[in-house]
This record gives sequence, structure tokens and C-alpha cells, in this order.
Amino acid sequence: MKSLFLLLLTYSFCIITSCTNDNNNDSSIEIWNLRHVSGGIAGINNNFNQGLIIWKLNPQNSTITVENNNSDGNYDGLDSGIYSYTIQNSSGNSYIIIDSNEFGGITSSQNELIIDQNMTSNGSGADGFILRFEN
Repeated sequence: MKSLFLLLLTYSFCIITSCTNDNNNDSSIEIWNLRHVSGGIAGINNNFNQGLIIWKLNPQNSTITVENNNSDGNYDGLDSGIYSYTIQNSSGNSYIIIDSNEFGGITSSQNELIIDQNMTSNGSGADGFILRFEN
């Protein structure tokens, strides 16, 4: 059972990390631009210019480096800083854990990463945010 869990974790991580846009020499770092945030109690719907909020995921040391240059006061995910992360798989879904807190369900395609805070390992919610990233 433990090896099955590790296999699923590795598979999900490989899917998520297969999309990179790396201008650095370290090809394992993924660079994602936060482009849109929607949801919350107020029902926000905010677009962000490419390069304004950047998340750099480094799977080798399990960190996210956030460069957040947004100053409009709207919800935009995480403040600038370095955070630890892991990917948890449960019942066929993947969840991102940031600094030991479940941040939301995570899905990705070739050029898009979505974190849905309404999707948690304990069920679904209605007042979370949906963050859409492009690489």
C-alpha cells in the first residue's frame, strides 16, 4: 500500500511538474504566472498582467518562491516569500499543501495550472478562490 501511494504521488507530481517555462539554468524549476483569481464570498473576478505575480516551484527542494508585485489590495494568493510545499493525492485528486496547510485542489494541463480552494481532501466548499496560472 505504501509503494502504491508513493507511485501515485510520484505520478501526480510528474504530471504537475511536466509543464515548465524556465529562463534559468535549472530546468527543474517551474515558472507560473498568476493570471486570474475568482470566487470568495464577494465573488471577485480579477485578472493580473503576466509577470506581476510569479510562482517558481522547485520540486528538488519542495519550495515555492513567490514574487508578488501586486499592490491593488485584491486577493492574489500568497505574499512574496519562500514556502514549502507537497502534493497529496487522495481518491484520484491532487491537493497542494503549502507550509503544512492544504491550499486547494490542483489540476494542470500543458500551459495552465489551476488551484481550486473549493476542492479539499475533506470535501468541497463554496467560498474559496480559484487561482489560474499560465506558464
